[in-house]
Amino acid sequence: MKVRRRLGAGPSRRKGLRMSSLLNTGRSSLKRSLIMLAVLAFCILPAGALEPVDLPESPDTVAFNVQNNGKSVPVTLRQLEKLGLYRVTTASPFEKGQLTFEGVLFRDVLKLVGLEGENSVVLRAVDEYVQIIPRQDWTEGPLLLATRQNGKLLTRRTQGPTRLVYPLNDHPAFDTPIHKPRWVWLIKTLEPGG
Repeated sequence: MKVRRRLGAGPSRRKGLRMSSLLNTGRSSLKRSLIMLAVLAFCILPAGALEPVDLPESPDTVAFNVQNNGKSVPVTLRQLEKLGLYRVTTASPFEKGQLTFEGVLFRDVLKLVGLEGENSVVLRAVDEYVQIIPRQDWTEGPLLLATRQNGKLLTRRTQGPTRLVYPLNDHPAFDTPIHKPRWVWLIKTLEPGG
């Protein structure tokens, strides 16, 4: 009597099963490791840390003017937001609770307008409030030039179209009487400070 083997039966099939189960175990182990890594990264990330964010394109309206060498050059919200938007949740010296802002890194704005090499810059608001922001502030911490709050564009009514935000939760060294007045909103002009 002739015994017929079923196709795929025998040692080679068993060996194949073992290899595939090892591969599947490896995949699930890799998945578990990646999930654990993501959870760990989320737990380590400070609550108010700047995080990249994608939001709908902003209008091409003027945010402020750059005054330099007797010239005034308008900068639009669209130009600013093309630098890349970030979100931060932080305390404010003027408002209660935690506030969420979206905007661009101030140092990137200064690079865009050609003022990154200055020792300081001057921010002037529509009410003629003026503050000098020293280079040390934008090099030691990620200052945010906010264009939005909770995803909505800032307007004059909400202290916009731009306002300078210091991420106090992540950088408590900025939570001082010296830095408090540097939270400028309703920004009209940006100029070299010398």
